Formats: sequence, structure tokens, C-alpha cells
Amino acid sequence: MSWARDEDYEAFNRAAHHYDASSSRQWSLRVWDVTEENPEGGWYWETSPSCLRSKAELRIVFSPLHAPREHSLPSFLELFRILRIPSDFTTERIQSVCHSFSRRTDEDGGCCSWFSFLYKNISVKQGHGQLPEVDQRVPSFGYGASTLPQADYSWLVSSFFLRVHDQGGVVLVCFGAPPEVRRVIEKFVDNRKWNDVKKHPYVLFDLVLEGLYTVVDEMVWNMNSIFGPLEHSILELAHTKDYGQLSSKISFAALHNCAKHIIYLAEGLEACMLLVDAALMNSESVLPDPANHSSVQAHARVKEQLKECLRYRRSLFRSTQLRLASLQKRIDNTITLAFNVVTQKDSMVVTRDSSVMKMIAAITMIFLPTTGVAAVAGSQLLVANWHEDQGSWSVMATPLFWLTWWIAIPVTVCVVALAFLWQWLAHSEQPHREARRLLGKPAAFVKNLRRGK
Repeated sequence: MSWARDEDYEAFNRAAHHYDASSSRQWSLRVWDVTEENPEGGWYWETSPSCLRSKAELRIVFSPLHAPREHSLPSFLELFRILRIPSDFTTERIQSVCHSFSRRTDEDGGCCSWFSFLYKNISVKQGHGQLPEVDQRVPSFGYGASTLPQADYSWLVSSFFLRVHDQGGVVLVCFGAPPEVRRVIEKFVDNRKWNDVKKHPYVLFDLVLEGLYTVVDEMVWNMNSIFGPLEHSILELAHTKDYGQLSSKISFAALHNCAKHIIYLAEGLEACMLLVDAALMNSESVLPDPANHSSVQAHARVKEQLKECLRYRRSLFRSTQLRLASLQKRIDNTITLAFNVVTQKDSMVVTRDSSVMKMIAAITMIFLPTTGVAAVAGSQLLVANWHEDQGSWSVMATPLFWLTWWIAIPVTVCVVALAFLWQWLAHSEQPHREARRLLGKPAAFVKNLRRGK
């Protein structure tokens, strides 16, 4: 939190003017509250945040995500001022904070708490007769869909703000709450258990975390259902050694995108664990409702039940985290296997080329003597004469024949000697020692200079 409070939300204002204001979607709130006129509570819709000025014992508000947009800026600013929402809360949204939990005590005795939720969205699509894959979604309006396999750039974003008034009223505002959170809160309201909120307001945060766990666990299972068939296809390919279909069945881009999604999911899970720990720690300092005259034992009971629920939430998040860690190891093994299979294919190609070269060398060795003899016999080094009286040929060597060998043999010896010399220089340690000696001269000079020599 910052001591330099921005009461006018200038940062949120500036960010709103950087976005397109062409959207005309109506801004609205879904509100449930318990008031003196309606002690049973009830749901209703409002298009203006002015309804939040009225007094209520308990109020739950589902608001659109407080994204900085010009068309919704006046409504959000009015909502922030009515609930005295700190500017730190709005700044987190601008910076896309993935984890935060804060509690602030007001000067009049009330307090407020909030946290942000940012998690990777993994949606599954599956055509008829096709394997499940990531449903490619764009990050926001105006961006084109990616052509990369298993790519998805969408995120689940929401924030939750809790206000405890000094008179005892409790307000929870859910900005961009996912459907799972809405269902949990609606079920809580229908069960008429809201009296526990008066004893400890963090009961509402526990409800939110219960819904968020469902979201997180579903995303991890979706990632598992997408990666499973991809892993199986690579294992089948490695088992059957069908190397001819490597390029069509193994996509390293798809494997990389799956690994990237798992990294993002692990980051979000770690943030959720920190959220539960922060809720446990801050639950000790939440002020009880002074207007509530219940017994001290009732407050202590709800407080202990809340701690038990939060510890249970933490164990659930930890369970999903273990499953995600196992998935991470599986994808690491699959990437290693795919790389080894491709390397084996390349090795087979090199071995095949080497076999072809050996065959060519063998054929050359077979025909080399014949070729050499034919070249000498067909040249001017030998002269053939036909003797009619004897009916036979005579072959005589010319002076060039002997001159050829006097020149060829020394030249051959020189070429072989130069080849052996080049081989020795390439594998000898002497050039490396000489290079180290030359490179060591500047270092020795600097060392002596530092010593003052």
C-alpha cells in the first residue's frame, strides 16, 4: 500500500483514455443485500452505483471487470468513491497483478480487504474424429487468432473487494467474477447462512476461494486432457519407429505451447496458495461487527470454522499443484523423447548416406586398376607395332614412360607428406599452447601494471 493516496484515481483515468471508446455495452450491477426493509434479502439489477449509498447489513455486488475504458469510466469512478476503494486496488488492475492480498484500516474504525486473481485460461475444443486441442482465443478485441498449434492468449481476470463499515455493514464487490464464484455465492445466499458473515466477514472470501478453486482445477484438467493424446501419439511413434511420419505427427511448436501453458498454470496456482495463506494470516485482525450482540463463543466458533475452511482450501490447491507438477514432468519427458526420436532419425539418415558413400568407394576400388591400366595403355607412353611376318604385336615403352614415373613418384610423396603434416598440425597441442601464450601476454601486462612494475 502507498501513503501517497490517489483520491482521484488519476492513473486509472489516464489508462482509460488509451483504449478504444467505441464499445456501447451497457454497464450494470447485480446486487443482493439485506436491509431493514428487506431482512430476507433479494437480488436486483442496477445500472448506476448510486444504489450502494443506501445502508445495508450485508451486500454482495457482481460488477463488470474494472477494465480502464472510457465508456464505463464514470460509473467505475463513482463506485470507487462510494465504497472508498483505495487507488492501490485500481492500480493493480492496470498492471495486471497476478497475486495480491491487502488489508487497510480506516481512520473511522472500519476496514477493507481485497485481492486480485489472474489465471491462464485453457478451453478445450474437439472436432468429430479429432483429438482434443486448445481452443485458440485472442487476448482481447482487435487481435487476430494465432496460427500456431495449441496456442491460446486469453486469461481469466477478476478482483474482489470487501468493505467492513464502522457501523457493522459488510459489502463484497466481485469484479469480473467467474460463473463458478457466482454459483457458490448464490448457493450460500439460498441456504440463508449469511449471519456467519456478521461474525467474521472473511467468510465471504472463503466462498470466493471455493469458487476459484473450481476454476483452477478445471483449467489443470483441461490441460491434462489436451496433452494426454499428444503424449500418446509421440509414444506410439517412438514404439513403432515410424520415422517417416515424424514431420506430420510431432510438432515442437505444440509441445512448447503446452509447456508454456503449464508454466503459467503453475504460477497461478502458487499465487492462489499465497492468497489462502494471506487470508489465514489477516483473518486474525478483522474487526468484529460492533452492532452484533452475539456471544463471544459464537464469534470464536465462526472464526475457528473459517480457519478450518481456509486450511482445507489450501490442501485442495496443493493437491492440484501436485497434479500439475506431475504433468510438468510428463511434458518434459515427452519433449526429451521427441527430441531423441528426431535425433535418431537424423542419425539414420547420416548412416544411410555413409553406407552409400562406402558403396561408391567399393565400386571405385573395383574399377580403379582397370581404369589405371586402360589410361596407361591408351596413352603415348607405350607404342605397339604389328609384325606381319611373325603375326604378332610388340609393345615398347617410350622415353616419356620412365620420365612419367620420375615425376609422379616424388610428387606423390610430397602430397602424402603434406597431408600427414596438416593432420598433425590440426590435432597437435602445440598450436593451442602457442595461442594460449600469445593471449596470455596482455593479461600478464595488465597484472604487472596493477602491481606497479
